Order: sequence, then C-alpha cells, then structure tokens
Amino acid sequence: MNKLSDETLKRKYEELHNNFIKGDFKKVIKGCNKVLEKRKNQFFFNLLCITYQKIGKIEKSIDVMNEALTFNPNHPDFLNNLGLCFYKLHKFSEAEKYFKKGLEIDNNHLHILNNLGNLKRETYRIEESIKHYKKVLNIQHDAVATLFSLVGVYRISNKNEESKKYCRKILELNKKLTDADRQYSLVHKYTEDDPHLNDMLKKVNDDDFSNLEKIHLCYGIHKAYDDIKDYKNAYQFLKKGNELLKKETKYDFSEDEKKIQENINLYKKIKKIQTSGVHRDLIFIVGMPRSGSSLVEQILASHKKVFGGGELPYIQEIAQKIIGEEKIDATLIDNFRNGYLDLIAELNNSSSVFTDKELLNFNSIGLILSLFPNAKIINCARDPLDNCWSIYKNFFPIKTKFVNNFRDIAKFYKLYLNTMDFWQKEFPKNIYNLKYESLVEDPKNHIGKILAFCNLEWDENVMSHHKNSRIIRTLSFDQANKPISKKVSNTSRNYKDMVGDLIKELKI
Repeated sequence: MNKLSDETLKRKYEELHNNFIKGDFKKVIKGCNKVLEKRKNQFFFNLLCITYQKIGKIEKSIDVMNEALTFNPNHPDFLNNLGLCFYKLHKFSEAEKYFKKGLEIDNNHLHILNNLGNLKRETYRIEESIKHYKKVLNIQHDAVATLFSLVGVYRISNKNEESKKYCRKILELNKKLTDADRQYSLVHKYTEDDPHLNDMLKKVNDDDFSNLEKIHLCYGIHKAYDDIKDYKNAYQFLKKGNELLKKETKYDFSEDEKKIQENINLYKKIKKIQTSGVHRDLIFIVGMPRSGSSLVEQILASHKKVFGGGELPYIQEIAQKIIGEEKIDATLIDNFRNGYLDLIAELNNSSSVFTDKELLNFNSIGLILSLFPNAKIINCARDPLDNCWSIYKNFFPIKTKFVNNFRDIAKFYKLYLNTMDFWQKEFPKNIYNLKYESLVEDPKNHIGKILAFCNLEWDENVMSHHKNSRIIRTLSFDQANKPISKKVSNTSRNYKDMVGDLIKELKI
C-alpha cells in the first residue's frame, strides 16, 4: 500500500470538501474511500460520515464511524459523529451514550455539548437542555446555533423575556440574522412607533439584505402591524413574505398528490396482511396545520393515563421505507410496528396511552391501522377559511411547502378532505372527527366524547390543561397553554377585505 503524503492528503481533502459544499456527494464518497484504503485519516472518516448523513444513509455513516473507532476508540469527534447518527435515527438513549463518552474525553467539546442540548430538548428535558446550551456559551459566547436554540427553548417554555434577551444577543453579533427579528416578534407585544418595528422596517428596505433575510423581516413586521391593528400594512408585508418564501420552496402540488396516492396504494397492498396486532394504546391526532390539534393533544396529555408525544416523523419515515420495499409481508410489518414502539419508548416507556400529533399522518391512516389495528385516530377540523388563513399568516419552515399561496393552500386543503373521505369509508369506527369550534363552545361535552372514543375514563385534569407543565413544540404552543376561550379565534375577520381570493379558491 502506497501511503499518501501529508501534502497530498491536504490537497485531496480540500478538493473533496469543495465537492461536498457543491453537493457532489458521489465524488466525495468515492474519493474518501480511495484515500482511506491507503491511509486511515480522521478528516476523511469524518467527511465520509457526514456525507452519508447528508444523503440519508445513516446506517452507512454508523459503519464508517465504527471503523474509525477501531483505529482511535477515544476520538471525541468520532464519538460525536456516532452519537449524531443515532440521534438522526431517533435512538436517543444510544446517542446520549456516545455523547457522554465523548464528554468524558473532552468535557468542553462544543459540538457534543450542543448536540446533547438538542437531544435533551427533543426528549422534553428542557432544564438539562438549557444547562448544556449555556455551557457552550460559557466557552464560546458567539455560538449562533446555540443562541438560536436558547431563543426557541425559552419561547416554548413561556419565558418570553429570556427569549428576547437571546434574540438581542444574536442581532448584536450580526444584524443580518433576521430569523432572530422574526422570533423576537413572536414574544413581543408591539405598540405604535415601536423601536423594534422601526428597526425591521429599515432593514427590509435595505438592498444589502437578501431575500431569505427579508422573509423573516416581513413576517416580523406583519406580526407588529397586526398587534397595533394596522391590518392593511400587516397584510402587505405578510403577502410579500409569502411571495418571497414561495420562490424558495418551488412548491409542486403534484408531488403531494403523488405522495398521498402512494400511501393509498401501499394500504391496498398491505390491508390483507395478518399481523399479531398487539401494541401499546396509541392515539394519532391528524388534520391540517392550525386546526386546533395542539390544544387537543394538550387536553389529552393532561389526563393521568396519557403521555403527549408531540409531532413525530416516525410514521412518515416508515411509510417511505415500506413503499421502497420489494417484498412486503407480515414479518416486515411486525418489524416496523416494533420499531415504532421502540422509538416512542425513547420518549416515554411507561404503560401510558401515547399520542402522536404529526398532522400530515392523515395521508398514512391505512398504514397506521395496519401496523396498529387498535389505534384511535382523531381528525381535527376547523372552519375552512379560518384554518387556511391561519396557515397563510404563520411562518412555516421551508420543508412545509404548500403554505405560501392561497391557491396552493386551498388545493392542499381539498386534497386533505378527499383523502379523509377515503379513510372514513375504510375505517368508520377508528376515526373521530372533532370540530375546533364545537370544542371551544362546549369543551366539557366534547372532551368527554373524545375520552370515551379513546376508552379513557373521565379525569378532571383535562379541564385544567393550561396548568400542565408539558412543553409544546409547535406554532400553537401559546394558545394551547391558555384556558379554553368560548370566543372562537377568527382572525380572518380583521382581513375580510383581503381574503377574497382565498374565499374564491375554497369556493365557500
């Protein structure tokens, strides 16, 4: 074996790293493997590992890191990467084991501390999460990713002043990190001539800011004008923010149509497969975003026999894996069912009823009830105009793509309705349809019906869901942490002169 010189190694690494930045991952994988055949070098192990992570081949990443550890079993970067692999697979206890081992070797390793903070946040151990984030900042005060993490965890913990404090720290470091402006707006109540509103208005008109930076400003300015009841200006900036974001998402409705058809076709393939069917009691809460689902889960999670799992990607990931399988049989279904049960045990391993509130699981109800025949499905519905308007007026990450245009939202909403019609005919006894407006007008009656559907006895705690210390990690955390108001949220009325196109698209 010809051992590569340090100079050749350095040159090759720069070349492959540039390929990584360009997204040419095939070249990176091929190049790293060729180098590693001749010389086992930590930088190439790390680059190969994160490349496999980038293309979703996490198991291959794990193989690379396990090989790396045979050459250096105490390398903190290797242990961090391996922990990150298990974190991405949602195997949090395994991930934590490697992160902690890495910290035993280097207790100031910034990446491990930050990753451990993220893990604690994902598993609802918020105070521990904050402790790890603050340790990062004690070592490096300008660690921007960690500052943003603290903004988020304080916001969902209803510690608004702390959240604002870290937003200000970010903007002091770099005024172009406008996501901090938007997040500041979420925890701030604006008044006329508010200094932060004026600052955002200056920045949004500055050509030195990119479209991506202006998107966050537009949503922040919309929130400020909405607070001061200047709905005309609020709408103008909301519209601009949505238009800019739509350019980034490049949304294609046919992709969502295709995805739902694939899920229906999958169900038709597996519906006759007989499995053991034994599983923990599960409740899946589905529907459109902004349909009252966070409130429903918080009410259920206040019951002494229920654990609220939040929005989990597990079913969507399982669906994609099964769709890609050539042979689907009872053993495969059992494996995926047990895999899901193992993952939720990472969050809560008691015998409590477990709720999964990934709303877009509405497209996978056939799969859910094939994996878990005794599962309960709660479909959250809301007035179509209020629901679709609420989607349009809130910022969603780029991965949620249908949300920035009245036509796209209306088309997706109708697709959701048609999909639910199909599942209702297939599973009339497994799905409970809950109208948000009915719930808030007569909460005790409708909560009682939900509990009866879920085979849960009455528990007075469900009427005090706002006192539940459980953390909610969704856009609606603020509303779900308040007592139910009989006044139905209907912000579209404030914009009645501006939602005409949405009404036309919905045909209501």
